Formats: sequence, structure tokens, C-alpha cells
Amino acid sequence: MFIFAASILLLNTTAISAQEQPAAKTETADSQESKREERKKDVKWVNPDLKEFKGLSHHIMQSNALGHEVGYSVWLPAEYDQKTKQRYPVIYFLHGMGGSESADAPSFSAVVSKAIEDGILPPVICVFPNGGVSFYRDEVETMIINELIPTIDSNYRTIAKGKSRALAGFSMGGFGSVYLSVRYPEMFCAAGSMGGGLWRMGDEFKQATEKAIPTWKKNNNGFFFVNGDQDRPEAFEEFAKNLTEKGVENELVVLADTGHDLGKYYKESAPQLLKLIAKRLKTK
Repeated sequence: MFIFAASILLLNTTAISAQEQPAAKTETADSQESKREERKKDVKWVNPDLKEFKGLSHHIMQSNALGHEVGYSVWLPAEYDQKTKQRYPVIYFLHGMGGSESADAPSFSAVVSKAIEDGILPPVICVFPNGGVSFYRDEVETMIINELIPTIDSNYRTIAKGKSRALAGFSMGGFGSVYLSVRYPEMFCAAGSMGGGLWRMGDEFKQATEKAIPTWKKNNNGFFFVNGDQDRPEAFEEFAKNLTEKGVENELVVLADTGHDLGKYYKESAPQLLKLIAKRLKTK
């Protein structure tokens, strides 16, 4: 288990958890969608107020997909400036509803930095897109796949291949990690969801999953799903069962005494998630 200073472990997580409590069981999918439409009006696409953490910086990109500027944050491992010929794998961390490119960047960077120090994870670059309230679909999906990833690969010493690119995320971002892996199976080698789930995913998503499975098997992709026992513990049961039956490696974890709390997910499951990602990230 990771041991963090309290100020690092809980950085930004309390506010996010309060904003993103799971919907009541009586709430319909339509009412959730209605709330999402309302929240779209309040999305701030550039959030440069980033809490300081060594190696972390904020950037702005003009997005044709969105039709305006969008912010993103990047964390570089400690050795990046010294090993100038070294190229690095990349983890894209997707924030939850109510978050931004700056919300989880310091805390997840701290988790990754500790994992590298402990030998759990090789040195990696971490990228934090702004996903608004999109669930990482539609225009935001296009922005990440067609604009942000090429921008990162052009401006940093990445290993610009799917075998060296992974996804992780919290809540809405957990959904986004799985969704983008299904939609673009060649572009990522692993996906991890903390407190996420699959919402309104019908036959088209199921068909896309079946189409992606041969690629995942060929490339030895892996998935990590963790939910609290008070946070939709059944969220990925059906999806994980299908992956297991088809021979795609995955881990399904339910944490005891856990609600929709990113800090608790970090503390109880981050090492396991990052071990699964590290097993698949190629460093050459």
C-alpha cells in the first residue's frame, strides 16, 4: 500500500467526491442526461490554476474539434531532463464529472511518482485532458484522439505507439478509459477505471467490444476495474465476465467500506492498478 503525506493523498479529491456522488437508484438515465446537459453550460475549458507539484505543468491547445481553446496538464518524470535521449510511455488520466485538466493532476502525479520510486512502474509521462462533462465521447473524443495525442507525441519524447500508451480515470473518467479503449483498441495497451461504470451503452457498444476483443488478445491488453461496495460494485461485472470468457485479462475489485471517494481509491487500489498497467507498457 502506498503511504502519502495527507496533503498529497487528499489533494483535490474531497471537492470532486462531493460534486460527483453517484446518482440515486431511482434516478433515470434520462434525468442524468438532462443534468449533464445543464452542466455543459458551466464547463470552463481552460483551467491554469494548477497546484504546484514538481514536474507538472499546464498547457493550452487550440482545438478544431471543440471550436475553441482547451487546457491540458502534463507531468514529466524526474529523470526526463537528464536522460535527453530516452523516450517514455504515457498514461492519460481522465477526470470525473465536475473536474478539469487541473483537478486530479497533482494527486495522480504524486501516486505515479511514488510508484516509480517503489519500482512498481517504469518512468512515464502523464497527461491530463479536460473532458468537460462529455464522458469522453463526441467532440472531446475527437479532440483527444486526433489532436491531443498527436500534440503530446510531437512535443515530448514519447514512445508513440499503442503498446506504450495507457488510460486510467475516475468516475466519468473511468467510463472514458474503457470507452476509448473499446473505440480505439490499437491505440492503448491498458485501461483502469476507479469508481466508474458503463452508462447507456447499447448494442453498438457491445458490437464494438466484440470487434475489439481480437485486437486486445493479440496485443495482450489488460483492464482494471475497481468500485467501492457503496459505489456501484456491480458496475463492470457483466463487462468483466465477457472479457474473461473471451480470454482478455482483467481484474475486478470491490473495496470494502468505500463510497465515491477518489482518495480512498488511490490509497486502496492504486498500486494494483499501476502494476497491471506496468505489466503492459512497453518501454522501447
